[in-house]
Amino acid sequence: MRLTDRVYLIGGGAYGYSAPNDCNIYLVDCGGALAVIDTGGGGGIPRVLENIRHMGFDPETVEMAFITHCHYDHIGGNHDLKEATGCRIAAHEAEVQEIETLGELTLYDMARERGLKFEPAKVDITLTDGQHVRVGEVDFEVVHTPGHTPGGVCLLIKEDDVVSLFTGDTASAQGHLGWINGPGCDLPEWKRSIKRLLELKPDRMFPGHGVFVLSGAVDHLKLLDEKMNAPWINIVTSIG
Repeated sequence: MRLTDRVYLIGGGAYGYSAPNDCNIYLVDCGGALAVIDTGGGGGIPRVLENIRHMGFDPETVEMAFITHCHYDHIGGNHDLKEATGCRIAAHEAEVQEIETLGELTLYDMARERGLKFEPAKVDITLTDGQHVRVGEVDFEVVHTPGHTPGGVCLLIKEDDVVSLFTGDTASAQGHLGWINGPGCDLPEWKRSIKRLLELKPDRMFPGHGVFVLSGAVDHLKLLDEKMNAPWINIVTSIG
């Protein structure tokens, strides 16, 4: 599904576009090279590869898979995508060990309870805040956004003068609140991360779950910021 000149949706369980437990999986056309944002829960890679071909691309030109955070529904396809395409896996330095060993924060036990089983994959590139990673002709800026998990990142790209953000589970559209009391969650850090994203003034937002936003992303982040700082949110997190 083509979303912009460069960005495609190639997976997502909520859309019936790949396996039911997959997060939104995005493809970025980097001009002869491809980058993928997150790899889903592990069962959807055959469909994802099919979708890449349907969009007119060769999966073997996928050079990079950026991981926004370590939860199983974002990393489960790492191994199979890497095997199929030869791509490199990139994740924040704080979560490399979790991803490579399927540690506690990946919620792999939850994945198995849901009938999923997958192998871990080595992380080839460790990401840090402010780092720029170039794939083909596209520059990806890494924005460390802890809160949902310690090593959560957002990825910023520019298409002409339009700023697009891939936000993983750090921020969703329409002020939707994600899992705010899961393992590794730090609510004060998360609040600060949302305010930082507001400072970036994105035009478009491509979250890990739910709908994507093709204009006016700042308004959605403002609504999320308001909800994250409402008095009742502290009560919710205290009973998780």
